[in-house]
Amino acid sequence: MRLISFSTLAGIFLGFGLFGYAVISGTDNYIIFWSLGSLLLVLGGTLAATMISYEGRYVLQALSTLTQVIVPTQVNAKVLYEDVQRIIDWGKVGARDGIPGLEKEFEKVDDTSDPFLRHCIKLMLAGYTEDNLRGKLETFLATSYERAMVRATILNTMANIAPGFGMIGTLVGLIIMLSELDGGTGNLGEGLALALITTLYGVILAQLVFKPASRRAEQKEQIQRFKNQLTIDAFLLLLNRANSFEIQDHLNSFLDPAIHFDSAKA
Repeated sequence: MRLISFSTLAGIFLGFGLFGYAVISGTDNYIIFWSLGSLLLVLGGTLAATMISYEGRYVLQALSTLTQVIVPTQVNAKVLYEDVQRIIDWGKVGARDGIPGLEKEFEKVDDTSDPFLRHCIKLMLAGYTEDNLRGKLETFLATSYERAMVRATILNTMANIAPGFGMIGTLVGLIIMLSELDGGTGNLGEGLALALITTLYGVILAQLVFKPASRRAEQKEQIQRFKNQLTIDAFLLLLNRANSFEIQDHLNSFLDPAIHFDSAKA
């Protein structure tokens, strides 16, 4: 499994690279685009407003998501295909030996990296009826997704807030600049440029950091939810002791036609 999403990394370099090229090609005085005070105002203001809006622990979780933006999702076509193959094998055991046979198969599963699978196994072995099992698993799926989506929501909120604090910094700079006009207009252009930097920082942070990270986190959770829905359907089929061909045909509906599982060729 790849540890880095190269497409995401390429997007980051391209975004900031184009900005850097625009600066380099437009002026030799690169230092005018740096202002620590402006950066602190935008970052600090955005964080402060977010901390007011959400519980602190959720904000910290969202910020930790920023460090994972270049990590690819662990769910891909190969993983789904292997899951379908494993479940079909379980179906053969279940049709032959019932729940006792499946319980022995489940003991071989390393489910430490998949809490949802572990929960499915636990509930299935608890002896619930199909309707009860479906209800409990779908509730667990929905609540897990809602909890995970809080991080994406917070990052999206930060993307909306950052430009606002950029504008606040610009207004502060303009007020200071205009208050010093009595001393002459010689530094007016320099002061105006400095005032606009906070708006620039706010927009860059929103469009190249917070918003992409929010969309990335959202996509990862949607993909994980898709996989978990496949798992729910699979366990309901196992509970009903469906034959392997019925399981195959149903679970193939989750896969791209190009990678449909075929027991005859496996």
